[in-house]
Amino acid sequence: MLNRLNIARVLTMLGFLIGLRSVGFTWAHIGDETFVLTADSRLAVTHSWHHFFREVFGDVSAMAVVLLILYVPQQLRQPALWWSMLILLIGFYAPFWVGVPFMQELAAPSMNAELQHVAMALPPMVAVFLCRSYYFP
Repeated sequence: MLNRLNIARVLTMLGFLIGLRSVGFTWAHIGDETFVLTADSRLAVTHSWHHFFREVFGDVSAMAVVLLILYVPQQLRQPALWWSMLILLIGFYAPFWVGVPFMQELAAPSMNAELQHVAMALPPMVAVFLCRSYYFP
């Protein structure tokens, strides 16, 4: 059945699938000396492992909870769930841009990376507002 909730579900899954590409890029950066934060540190090369595992476990957990919220039965849909989904998605995507006004070095390393961030964030963020009415009786 084509309704706003199902469209939101599809958009969210699309954004999450596009985001898997980002996980692959993070994997590729592990051990790459051009992506170390502090070249002087003996842990600099392995620090990217920390980011990879944090991305995998943190992001996958957030994605799972958002999908769970999108698929809860109608009788369980409440405003608090919608707000939880919005907060999770903001926390998931804000790191792409939140530091940029303060330090340009925190921006995406290329226009391709920036476009990747937009492509993965936009569908779920549109989706959360598209399905809002299903959580507010």
